[in-house]
Amino acid sequence: MHTPTKTLLAVTAPLCVLATGVSALETTPTESEIIIIGARAPIPREEITAAVSVLDESELEALGSVFVVDALRAIPGVAVNRSGPAGALTQVRLRGSEANHVLVLIDGVEASNPFSGAFSFNAMPTSGVSRVEVLRGEQSALWGSDAIGGVINIVTTPTKTKNAAGAFAEYGSFESFRAGANAQGLFGKARMFGNASYGSSDGYDVSNTSGEKDSYDNFTALTGFDAPLGTFAALKTRARFTRNKSEFDADTDLDGRLNDAALQLRQNQFDALAEITAQNMGGHLQHILKSTYTNTQDVNGGTRSNGFRTQVSYQVNGDWQTGATEHHFTLLGEVTREIYKNNAGPGALQNQKRRNTGYALAADYRLVNNNLVLNASARRDTYSLFANTNTWRVGAAYAFAPLKGRLRASAGQGIKNPGFFELFGFFPDFFVGNADLKTEKSTGFELGWEQDLGPAQLSLSGFSSRLKDEIFTDFGVFPFTANNRPGKSRRRGLEIEGSWPVSSAVTLNGSATILHTSQGNVREIRRPKFLASASVHWQPASEPFGLSLAAEHNGKMTDTDFGSFATINLKSYTLVHGTAHYDIGENIQVYVRGDNLLDENYSEVFGFAGQGRGIYGGIRAKF
Repeated sequence: MHTPTKTLLAVTAPLCVLATGVSALETTPTESEIIIIGARAPIPREEITAAVSVLDESELEALGSVFVVDALRAIPGVAVNRSGPAGALTQVRLRGSEANHVLVLIDGVEASNPFSGAFSFNAMPTSGVSRVEVLRGEQSALWGSDAIGGVINIVTTPTKTKNAAGAFAEYGSFESFRAGANAQGLFGKARMFGNASYGSSDGYDVSNTSGEKDSYDNFTALTGFDAPLGTFAALKTRARFTRNKSEFDADTDLDGRLNDAALQLRQNQFDALAEITAQNMGGHLQHILKSTYTNTQDVNGGTRSNGFRTQVSYQVNGDWQTGATEHHFTLLGEVTREIYKNNAGPGALQNQKRRNTGYALAADYRLVNNNLVLNASARRDTYSLFANTNTWRVGAAYAFAPLKGRLRASAGQGIKNPGFFELFGFFPDFFVGNADLKTEKSTGFELGWEQDLGPAQLSLSGFSSRLKDEIFTDFGVFPFTANNRPGKSRRRGLEIEGSWPVSSAVTLNGSATILHTSQGNVREIRRPKFLASASVHWQPASEPFGLSLAAEHNGKMTDTDFGSFATINLKSYTLVHGTAHYDIGENIQVYVRGDNLLDENYSEVFGFAGQGRGIYGGIRAKF
């Protein structure tokens, strides 16, 4: 075991004894923390029967992560695979799931690319993000397709409700530059906010052949508006646009090794939400009418792919009480319309346009009686392109007050519908679609314990899942196609997460994941057996300076050498990063941050060189 790993485990070990998924810079909360995606309506954390982790705004800033995906490395069960430098194609696997088995919501908008079925984590900066929630385990009974590994909820709504403005600028290694600005204004009981940021980097040669550098640049802008509509209703709107360009290398001579190549991927995405919420019957009933829109465009060489998704839903939330027992229910009706386009120029064989319409009915019920919580959910989805599906979820939790601990258990199902290319192919002479594909379905079980140890908190979660009808690319036939695997894929593991406010100035965080995934007797690729993270945040009271240091360890994992189609091993690695800041007065802060401080030589995807040490300096202004 190399020295960085020993260092990481030395820091993580005490946290595994004294440490939860609460935000690292908070002490034990005095009131219930509300989790937005705990059910179809926001609920207190102690009423959730599945594992959930939260990164708040102060934690995101302390970690110093440029992209949301790098902050997610601190969450148990999350494995990240980036094909080279920051801004390059990035995949997230949650509890050993596939990269397209994780549902991503941004302010309530389903943000995955309708065309590819996965979310572009490489185009999601932390600028403008106030909160990230990760709900693990099969959640399709609540949230529909894609929620096999879990749900990631990204929130851009500012936490403070007052007039405010801010800006930042940063420069550093790899000729990297970032800048951004934000503002929020109050107009009576209404408020409007906005955020814009830009980032770019010259990068480095991903192929590691001393060729040209592979750069990226990203522009992201978002806005929101909240206003009351009379006494019992409210309006909420959100809009977000991102433009991302990343250069990459590829195996152009098909020998299984990367070649230096002038290739470029351009991505545009626009998301929007409009929501009206109304109360009646003395506040016991809540009505939510919501419409969302997602428009994605990927341009790779001469090929352009577009995905469009429109969702309209009507939801009723009800609350009532009988004696000491609280009852909460949700009824949901939802219509989804998706359009997929692929175009490579006039007369190209892969040119296609397809449509899919889906309808969903769902119900969720939760009972709370003092220390006991019970919940049950069910959902029915019907589609024009896929087979209809039914999913369910049940859970229970009980708080043992004398022990200051809580036991929770849950079971449920997650589904993933076939993707556009899997159904229809992208080149008739090379890869053909399979219209007979079945929907992937996973059934999972989870048992967890949450413990308060004075100011420290600890969370343990054991889980087991079985995925059937897994979709894979069949290279055993030509033209290549997609098929459902026989048998089942098995995923099981243990997650540990903790937080310990050692003093008013120092907070420790830690997490660890032991994971086993297999298809038959074969270990699945890009799923490390062991993941761990540790961080320390030092902020003396009434002092202008502070320091944060964090490390993430990724254990050994397998990958595929596409030259020989042999399975190879990728070595373990540990990434250490940190930030230090100094306040100049009340409104100005200067900072220095560093990535991969130990200059680890690593690869997250076979053939793609990981990014080396980087040092950056910046300034922030807040008013």
